[in-house]
Formats: sequence, structure tokens, C-alpha cells
Amino acid sequence: MFRQADAGVPASRPADPADDDLLAALARDRRADGPDLVATVRALQDEVVRAPLDRLVIVQGGPGTGKTMTALRRVAWLIDEGLVDDAETLVVGPSAAFARFTDDVLTGWGYDRVAHRSVAALLPPIEDVREESPQVTRLKGEARMAGLLARALEERPGSPPGELPDSIDIDGQTVTLDPAALQRVIDTARASEASPIDRRILLRATLVAGTRDPRLVLEAANRLAERLWPALDPEGFLRELFGSRELLASAAGGEFTDREIASLHRTPGDGWSAADLPLLDEAAHLIDGDPKGFGHVVVDEAQDLSPMQMRAVARRSATGSMTVVGDVAQSTGLWARDDWHDLVTQLPSAHPHEHRELRFGYRIPRQIFDLAAELLPMAAPSVTAPHPVRDGAADPVIVPADPATRASLVAAAAAGHAEQGRSVAVLCPARCRKEIEAGLDAEGLDWHSAADDAPGIAGVALLAPHEAKGLEFDAAVVVEPGHILDDDPRGHRLLYIALTRSTAHLHLIGAPEDLPIEQPVLVEQPVLVEQPAPPVAEEPAPAPEVELDPAMDETINQVVRAMAEALLTGLTPELWPVAMNRLEQLINPEP
Repeated sequence: MFRQADAGVPASRPADPADDDLLAALARDRRADGPDLVATVRALQDEVVRAPLDRLVIVQGGPGTGKTMTALRRVAWLIDEGLVDDAETLVVGPSAAFARFTDDVLTGWGYDRVAHRSVAALLPPIEDVREESPQVTRLKGEARMAGLLARALEERPGSPPGELPDSIDIDGQTVTLDPAALQRVIDTARASEASPIDRRILLRATLVAGTRDPRLVLEAANRLAERLWPALDPEGFLRELFGSRELLASAAGGEFTDREIASLHRTPGDGWSAADLPLLDEAAHLIDGDPKGFGHVVVDEAQDLSPMQMRAVARRSATGSMTVVGDVAQSTGLWARDDWHDLVTQLPSAHPHEHRELRFGYRIPRQIFDLAAELLPMAAPSVTAPHPVRDGAADPVIVPADPATRASLVAAAAAGHAEQGRSVAVLCPARCRKEIEAGLDAEGLDWHSAADDAPGIAGVALLAPHEAKGLEFDAAVVVEPGHILDDDPRGHRLLYIALTRSTAHLHLIGAPEDLPIEQPVLVEQPVLVEQPAPPVAEEPAPAPEVELDPAMDETINQVVRAMAEALLTGLTPELWPVAMNRLEQLINPEP
């Protein structure tokens, strides 16, 4: 079972560190001035939680700093203060699993009417989404696409101003119109950038004012509006636009090159790509007006959103009040960025902007974070690493492996943690995925992937590094760090994400040359300490073969794995023979 990173309670409740298991542990750690640190951590979080509603709050926080739960505590505080109703609040995250987590947290606190959505779930539902080249996906995510769509809609054929009628016949009756008044309405509508539906409302209100027969005039207004701004649906509009090089070139407004226009063009029968969905949402906004608005919107893991996705999220805030949460050092994919600037420009809010940073990492042990922090100078040189304030119970475990042993070592590590009741993530590069799946199956493990409908079930989560953003586990097994680095232009960030998913135990398994063997951490070697061979005469006789029933065989396996786990996490390899000798002495003491 995996869970979202960070834990906490609404700020309206007492800020008791016992409500957060790892803050409570920190409070008990007198060596680290735990109580003072807890107070400092809570004070920084509460500055975010208690920011006024009329703010756009941008929260930068590294792994383990509590940024997600701080944002949820902010939702609870706003509701408790009566500043917003829970039914008027929206929490947006990167995945369906994330939405289920935030829903569980706030529902558990008693706020069961808050809306929770993944970014994809906010956008128009489309079946059979097709693949598209990264270059076109990137282009469609740029903010200038909003201008292209607006110009294309404005240029759609309708009655030009010079052809405005003097009258319209309705059921045998003539409704006289004032072309000059109509022109003023059209000019006002265009100047306001109103959607077609809002333009229709404005036209109806203008024409009906002072009339003796509103029914007749309203029908005349509807017919005129259809001539001026023909009704259309977002899919039809976008399909028409992308199906015509001429329409695209006309709407480009000098902001797109000929090559970009050509890359946007496609045959009308083509399906929709994932990058089209924010464009369909933008088109729906232009045609039908804004969707349902919320009094406050939280968007987490925002660092990876394209500008067009960010526009789709922002228009769900009826007031402009938002809390935007993320970590630039974990920004990956086509929209990997090094600062918040271009995202903030897509938030059309009149409210003041407040930037906050959570500096203390208390959920990831120091031993693990120190290892991950080695990547930051390459992954995100402009980002200041959070300050780790908690020591863990175990150092990272590093296991050299070759392709023949890799899957079995990964499965054994995952099984050992799962048998201890720990939540486990196996973070795996794509090229190793099939063999790791087979290894987990061979071990008999109950594992699941990010695509599963219920990722919170007991077992082991097998994830790509980017799928684990925002989630935390008791133990993480990172497969082939070198492959993670090499397989993506932002490989350093992906590995940084993978290494910072655990609150307690970390295993690195892969090619020796790609592992930080020189680091002062526990290293497993396939061959341990060479022991001198005992005299032949003193060799004990082999133990007789005993036929075991399946239940007893499983019990023995569990005991052996528990002993192996204790050795792995408690002692360095050179001490294992000493421990085994002492275990034998305890079992068979000399008379």
C-alpha cells in the first residue's frame, strides 16, 4: 500500500506533532533539538495554511517537507474559518491515485464535499487518445495556442458588420432592427473578449430593452446571433481548424512559423492526442464560457504542467484564489522547468502573489537524503536543497547486480520489506520493466502498477520514477540508477525523485559501475569475507534431508528472511560471519 508523502492534520485542530508520525519522532529526538525543530517546521507550514483567501500562494518544497499536507491543511483552515464552503473547493493532482489520496485525507478529517480531480479528469473525456510526436505535444502546450484559438474563433464565417439586417421576419411578423445599435453591441462584445454564449446574452438583453413584445424580439435576437456567431461545439471547431492549413495560417497572427503551422495540420479523421485535451478545454471556454468555478483551487505537483494545462486549472477558480504546490527540482517531462515564472504568468489572478518555501525535510531520513542531494547540482542547480532534520534507523543498502541476478535481487529485497508489513515501491526504468515484473511474479509477490484502479491495495508498487511523484513508502527499491540517468534528458531529476520516495529504507540495485560504492553506506557484495577452509576432519556432516509440508516450508522461509533483513539493515558485511558464529553458539552452546 502506498500513500502520499507527508502527514498532518487541519490547522484548526491543535498543532500536535503526535498527529504526524515523523514529526512526533522528531519531537522525541532530544539530540536533534527535536521540539524546537518541530515548532519551526509547523510555523513555516502555518504561514501557508493561514494565508488570506484573496491570495495566489505558490509553495516550493523539496521531498519530505510536508508541502502536500500543508496545502490540505490550508483547505481545512479556509473551510473552518468560513472563508469558503467545502463544496466550493477543488484539489487537483497529477494522477487518479493522488486524487484518491487527497480525498481520503480530507474526508477523514470531515470535509467530504471537496472535489478531487487529476489534471486529466478536469479536461474533456476522450476515448482512444492517440500518440503524437514530442515536438507537436510541446507546441500544443504553449501559451500562444490560446491566442491562435481565440483568433480562429473570431475569424469564423458570420455576417460581417456591413451586412447587418434592418429587420427580421418572425412567424409572419416583422421585427425592426437598428443596425447602429447592433454594431455597438458587436463592438462591445468583441472588445470584452466575451464568449459566443455571452455575446448572445448581451445581444438579447440589448434588443429586448424597452420592447413591447419580448418573446418576438428574443427569437429575433437568437436568429441574428446565429448569423453573427454560428453555434458550434469545441470538437467540431478544433477539428475544422486543424484540418485546414488556410485557417491555421490565418489565425497564426504572426506568432507561428510555417513549419509549426504544418505540424498542427492533420486530416479531419484523426483522433485526439493528450495535448489536444487542454485545447478542447480552451475552445469550450471560448465558445460556452467558463466551466463551474470554485472558491479556492489547490493544484499539486504543478511544476510539470504545460501552460495550456495550467490555464485549464486556473479557470476553475472563480475568484483567482489558488494554492500552487510543487518542487522545481522534480520537474521532468516535456515541460521540465527551472523556475516558476512561466507557470505563474498563466494564472490570471488579480490577487497578490505570495511565494513560500518549506525548507526542512523531516520525512526523509538524513542518510537517504544526503545520498540523493548529490544529484541536485546537476539536476537543479538553482534550487536550494531542503535541510534534512531526521536520522533514520538504517543506512541505504547498495547491491551490485548483473542482468542475470538483477530481477531476483529486486524481488527478494521487496519481499523482505513487505513481510515486515512495510509499504514498498520498486522504482524501475522502462528497459528493465518486463524482467522485474517476472521476478516479482516468481517471488509470489502481490504487486500492482500506477495504472491499476486501486493502487492503495496491500502489496508492492512497481512504478516508473515519474509515476511516484508525490508518493511515499516505508521502503523503496531503486533498480539500475545508471539506466534512470541515461534514459531521459532529465535523468538526474528522475533519479532524485526515485531516491527520495522512502521514509525509512532504501535499496539501490544495479550495475556496480553505476552505484555510489564510494559512499559511506552499507554495501552488499556477492562475495563477502574469505574464510580459511577448516580441516577436512572437522567438517560437520551434512544435515539429513527432511521432507517438509508447505506450511512449515513457508514458516522457515519467513524466519530466514527476517534474519537476513536484520543482517542487511544492522551490520556491515564484514561482521556477518561474526554474527552467524554467535547465532550458532546461541543455538548449540558448548557443554
